[in-house]
Amino acid sequence: GDHRDLHPFPPRRSSDLGRNRLSLRGVYGAGEATTALYYNEAPVTGPSGTTADPGGSSPEFLLVDVASLELLRGPQGTLYGAGAMGGALKVAFNRPDLTKMGGLVSAALSTNAGQVGGGATLVLNQPIVPDRIGLRLTAYRQDDPAYVDNARLGRARINDNLVWGVRLGVRADLSDNLTLDLSAAYQANDLADTSAGSAAAPGHVSRAYVRTPFDGEIALYQGTVSWRGEGVMLVANAAAYSWDSTRYIDYTGTLQTERLNPEGCRRYLQAATALCTPAQLATYAAYVDSRSPGLLYQPVQLNAEVQELHLQSDTEGPIAWTAGLFREVRDDVIDSQVLAADPQTGLPRLDAGFTGRRIVDSRLTQRAVYGEVTLGADRDTALVLGARRFEYEKQTRGAALVVNVISNTSDANFRTRTREGGWSLKALVSHRFSPTTLGYVQASQGFRPGGVNPAPGLPENLSAYGADSLWNYEIGMKGSWLGSRLTLDAALYTIEWQDMQYTANSANGAFSFITNVGKARVNGLEADAALWLSPVLRGGANLALTDAVLTSDQASADGAGLGSAGDRLPAVPPLAAGGWLERRIDLPAGETVLLRGDLSYTGRSHSTFKPGVGSDTVLGDFWLLKLRATYRADDWSLEAFVDNVTDTDAAEFATAGRQPAKIGRAHV
Repeated sequence: GDHRDLHPFPPRRSSDLGRNRLSLRGVYGAGEATTALYYNEAPVTGPSGTTADPGGSSPEFLLVDVASLELLRGPQGTLYGAGAMGGALKVAFNRPDLTKMGGLVSAALSTNAGQVGGGATLVLNQPIVPDRIGLRLTAYRQDDPAYVDNARLGRARINDNLVWGVRLGVRADLSDNLTLDLSAAYQANDLADTSAGSAAAPGHVSRAYVRTPFDGEIALYQGTVSWRGEGVMLVANAAAYSWDSTRYIDYTGTLQTERLNPEGCRRYLQAATALCTPAQLATYAAYVDSRSPGLLYQPVQLNAEVQELHLQSDTEGPIAWTAGLFREVRDDVIDSQVLAADPQTGLPRLDAGFTGRRIVDSRLTQRAVYGEVTLGADRDTALVLGARRFEYEKQTRGAALVVNVISNTSDANFRTRTREGGWSLKALVSHRFSPTTLGYVQASQGFRPGGVNPAPGLPENLSAYGADSLWNYEIGMKGSWLGSRLTLDAALYTIEWQDMQYTANSANGAFSFITNVGKARVNGLEADAALWLSPVLRGGANLALTDAVLTSDQASADGAGLGSAGDRLPAVPPLAAGGWLERRIDLPAGETVLLRGDLSYTGRSHSTFKPGVGSDTVLGDFWLLKLRATYRADDWSLEAFVDNVTDTDAAEFATAGRQPAKIGRAHV
């Protein structure tokens, strides 16, 4: 895995929190997550919602008071389950220190697009019984200044964002071999309005018809017991988390498109004739116009429980092994309301009633047993074999409380249950060519379950979607030379993806759903190097080449926005590269100054399978320069940084549908 130091406030917009799709090695698709996200020992994911897309969002915490960040590339299905097709991201928070009292106070002041923001962090560590029981309290707050304007509503600087949270950890060494860790974390965020720009406007300009804030509350509770016996280590973990969020989505584009739809006219007037008369169509258009502008107001509640029992060998020898049991139960419910909005303010008109309203709730139950064994663990040549057997059961229920005749939710009442089982397998052979150089070859498998789409009115062949799976074949090396002053990790891989799950749009653009788009292949090269040029000067570089294409046509032609053989996967840049340089200056009184620069390039990709067609947006193709200077004394430090020095303004991601929007770099 890759580890790096984390500053109290990384140079990343916290307005992105909770709305990111994590992706590694070009394994990018809708449905269940393709990259697993862990906090300590607990995996977390987002709700299914109305689009059966838990991987489209994640309950993200700000990276504050973090001990380590570990990135595991490639399928990690054996140990981390079906959500790790592309890899896993593991965040470990600092545990209480049982030996000494301590703390940290930090404050930050920032400016973005001429606006001022900032934040603060407080960390307190207190042993209760020295060397036996301790507490650690972390509290933080971050205000992000706004940089997006809404040209249609005449509002400037609309997307200011506030995030605050608190975390409490307890550690108890009950004996020399038994440790108990308990933690509770809470975070709230309040984004005032969209951080996206409209497709045909500059990156910081929105032309949305309505205001689309985003707020949420995350609570995570964990308990872990670790026991060391004679040659073994047992870890039992239980976690529960909840995520309550409210999403606003501009619905006006669908209303504009559907206002002259004869089928909508028939539904509205309950007409028995095959076609509406011109007068009837005008009546229907007037009704649609009365509901415009419109918005989706969607409160979402997610609750999940996770339990895992993990047993592994804890002694030197030729054989090392790991075995475990895993269980997860995840419930979510979304109340999807279509409301009319005030054209002047963009706020919902609560007195105007519902254009439509439906409820969708889902429950996913997962059970798994897994294991890995390493033969030759203490030898130069070793073989790792791993397997995970898992079973899923997914229940989904939909109910239309108010039928939306415009987009047609008359078929939104349903109840389904699907069950599925599968395997994730792994085989790895490694050889140590020298004490500091290791080479390996690996074949590993990833898998995700299928499900049933909650979108109403879909054809029979699109109501359900099947599981998808992939095999990854990889050769790589890890080494260090020149007395460990030069390190290099490199990997060459190819991924064969079967029945890839992806998002498509209904014919009227009102609904998104998951379907299988056939086969895909991802060929890639990764390299990461670091070099100590002198005791006070070091640098590094990284490179990722990714060729991700469909190798067969989509499974169905009934959905809009799908691809065909030869199309490149959306939002996967073929080239990403970067480099960094850090200089340490030691001062006579013992203080140090660190100067660092990071330069990265994100290659050009597209937001859809078909470049230049429909709502496609060009993504990437930009350089990003960051500079940082840190002054450190014995017990305090002062830091200054500039993110996006050249004020690059390019799209990083874009949405599709009737009113596509793009997420770009923030101005500095």
